[in-house]
Amino acid sequence: MDLTFYLQTFDHFIIYLAVSLVLFLIGTYLFKLLTPYSEREQIRNGNVAVSLKLLGKMAGLVVVLQSAIRHSINLVDLAIWAFIAIIVQVVLHLVVEYVFTRNTSLAKEVEKGNVAVGLFLGGISVLVGMIVAATISY
Repeated sequence: MDLTFYLQTFDHFIIYLAVSLVLFLIGTYLFKLLTPYSEREQIRNGNVAVSLKLLGKMAGLVVVLQSAIRHSINLVDLAIWAFIAIIVQVVLHLVVEYVFTRNTSLAKEVEKGNVAVGLFLGGISVLVGMIVAATISY
């Protein structure tokens, strides 16, 4: 085992880690902007549905980011794929929330604590993240 190789590439690890964490925070922030209630306050008050929904969105984002990291050829490529994935997930969220369920406000159901809806929305985010992650390849 050549330890010098790992020491020489450690800076790349740190840079990719930092960029990925920033992209994760940007994606999470954008998801929070779409939410008509304070997720932090709802979770603090014990709303499991909100927690499941947010966790699913974050997990879906991480799945996409890990694929972008694995397949990117440089940091710009990573950022482009990450932003594409974030946009796809945001658009899908809007489609599910406002098109497929026109007669029901899923956001209000989650805010009321409907765990089934929170789990459903979080699960959709993970599944979409998996599909988007699989499409990031060369």
